[in-house]
Amino acid sequence: MPMKTRILLFATLAVASLCAAETPGVAPKTDEAGNETAARREVEPEREESLLDHYIALSTELAFYSAYVWRGQILFDRPVWQPAQNVFLKFGENAEYGALKMRFWANFAIDGNKPPHRFGGMSIVDERVGYVKTFFDCLDFDVGAIFYQFPNRHSRGLRETDEFMAGVKWRNPYITPSFYVWWDFDENGHNADNALFFDFDFTHSFALADSLSLDLGSGFGVANGSYMDHYTRGGVDGTAFNYFHHDLGLWYKINRHVKVGASLTYFYNLSRQVRHSSYDMHESYNAGILRGGVHLAVSW
Repeated sequence: MPMKTRILLFATLAVASLCAAETPGVAPKTDEAGNETAARREVEPEREESLLDHYIALSTELAFYSAYVWRGQILFDRPVWQPAQNVFLKFGENAEYGALKMRFWANFAIDGNKPPHRFGGMSIVDERVGYVKTFFDCLDFDVGAIFYQFPNRHSRGLRETDEFMAGVKWRNPYITPSFYVWWDFDENGHNADNALFFDFDFTHSFALADSLSLDLGSGFGVANGSYMDHYTRGGVDGTAFNYFHHDLGLWYKINRHVKVGASLTYFYNLSRQVRHSSYDMHESYNAGILRGGVHLAVSW
């Protein structure tokens, strides 16, 4: 057997064994919709499930934040609420061939005395369509497209941009790394052509009790020259670090369908040119902001 083939085989077996490792105190594994996996359900009492339960999964999210921060940029420094709906169409009874994921998300300003006034304070809405698949019970792959609308940016109405995204997450008992890339592929003149943004994150979940978990995380973003040139108005024309963040979250699982949580995230924008561009409000916050959040998640 050639040496390269042996190395590849060894690496594959190592990843698979780490994915399968069970460590005391680690929260039970969940699927994309937040439901516990079949391995966990085997020890629970039998319950009736319709045929649709095997092929369709739904989840609803509602988050309240003290500010709206996007890729390190402070877009709103007042409270917002962000609803989201996820729909999974599973290929195979338990998504053994992956799933088609559709996500609908929006951001609303809570304070109606300040702009934006139209559309109930809605500043952005996006729709996402993609494909998700898990390999070795721990490697989550995600690929798709995101379509953005900005109802309040122009008096002419909706103003759009579109992105392609792809990512991978390695769930394991130690530190869970993830890597995502976004490519702004539209050429409508509103955004830079071929702008790329890369996000690197590292998280770990601690099971404090049967229904209570503590999540810690950290990460950073890197943008290519086209992205930086656009968002700094020509101040940066090469690849650069954009921002980093530190996260703390506390989640309580009420039952198998409902969980609530609270979070704190510190964002620090590394690019002085981005901080002083017209795209955010960093001039009032030096380089960083601490954002708080309250969350509700329901799976169907």
